[in-house]
Amino acid sequence: GAAEEVPSVRLRRLLEIELPDGATLAAEPVGPLGDRVASVWVDRPTAARLEIQVRLDGRAVVRRQIAVSGLTSDVAARLVAIAASEMIVAEVRRARAPRRPPAPRRPTADEIELASRDLDALSVSAGPYAAVVSGGPRALAGAGIALGLRRLRLTESLFARLLTTPSGGDTMRWLEGGLSGDYRFWLTASWRLSVGAAASVASVRLPAASSVDGIPGERDTWSARAGVGLGVETRLSGPLWLGLTLDPGVVLRPARYQDARGATGAVEGAWLGVGLSLATERRSSPPR
Repeated sequence: GAAEEVPSVRLRRLLEIELPDGATLAAEPVGPLGDRVASVWVDRPTAARLEIQVRLDGRAVVRRQIAVSGLTSDVAARLVAIAASEMIVAEVRRARAPRRPPAPRRPTADEIELASRDLDALSVSAGPYAAVVSGGPRALAGAGIALGLRRLRLTESLFARLLTTPSGGDTMRWLEGGLSGDYRFWLTASWRLSVGAAASVASVRLPAASSVDGIPGERDTWSARAGVGLGVETRLSGPLWLGLTLDPGVVLRPARYQDARGATGAVEGAWLGVGLSLATERRSSPPR
């Protein structure tokens, strides 16, 4: 449709002049296929405008319209040649531009969780604790707190507990401080198991005793214990974990006493503790 307004022979001659050095115009309007081949179409969608379409190789078609109303065919041919040349040069430059490297793949949520298990972390936990001792006052109950540092899934913790006997019978206060270490095994992102060991030294007070360690009138002494720890934890939300711990062990130093009736006893033997804890942890540097 545009051939009547823009003679093809004249347009080809002008386009050959406008194209930069190194560009060769095909001998025929329908040229060969190959790399770096630009195809140009000129159409007349309206009486007042011509549309130029350029496609380089298999890239998307680019379009430009120019107004030709009132122009002679020679002037219109010059405008088309200039516009087509500019479009071809722009497409060649765009094709030669270096491609941007693909954006690095972001880790998935599962990959982030897996990597975070080996990061250093500081943890704080607290909760109720109860124990049964085979010798002396049988049952103790109270609460404890722990501060831990985890590295490569191994956690070293400092802990303290205050335990007392229930009302009735022989009374005792057990205030201990100790060190524990445990290794965690993740079952899923929200469940993990721990296996470890602990040792502690305790200040023991027996207010109803008439003598302690063979010393009349004495109420205070010290003791120590050691044991293993088996635990299970579930994630409540983010860094917040709820844990249940089984703490079997043995009293290393018996605390011997005599009550007001003259009966002798000792805090000694096997120790079985159960603890419930609420823990929060802060990782050193979250993975990205």
